[in-house]
Amino acid sequence: MEEYWKATGSTEVDQGRFGFTKDPVDLYVFKVPSLRNVAMTPPYFHDGSVATLGEAVKVMGRVQLGVTLDDAEIAEIVTFLGALTGALPENFVAAPALPPAAARRGP
Repeated sequence: MEEYWKATGSTEVDQGRFGFTKDPVDLYVFKVPSLRNVAMTPPYFHDGSVATLGEAVKVMGRVQLGVTLDDAEIAEIVTFLGALTGALPENFVAAPALPPAAARRGP
């Protein structure tokens, strides 16, 4: 309904999977994560261009639906999204344990 990068102020136009596949059907196609714990994972969008969940909801209303949500509607949606918050696993932000560099090299 509206150009994403203009709505978010993104400085670079990311063409999504198209950048890898060169297939026109993949233009502006992105992997979308679950909404579970979305209130705990700012910044938002694939490029981190929006700092708050409320602003992300506002942008998506315009970009995907072509509607301007009022403050009360945005607050209700943010409240709902907050209800999807659960306990994070202990290792949520832990760096993975990788084998030594020599073990990762091929023949």
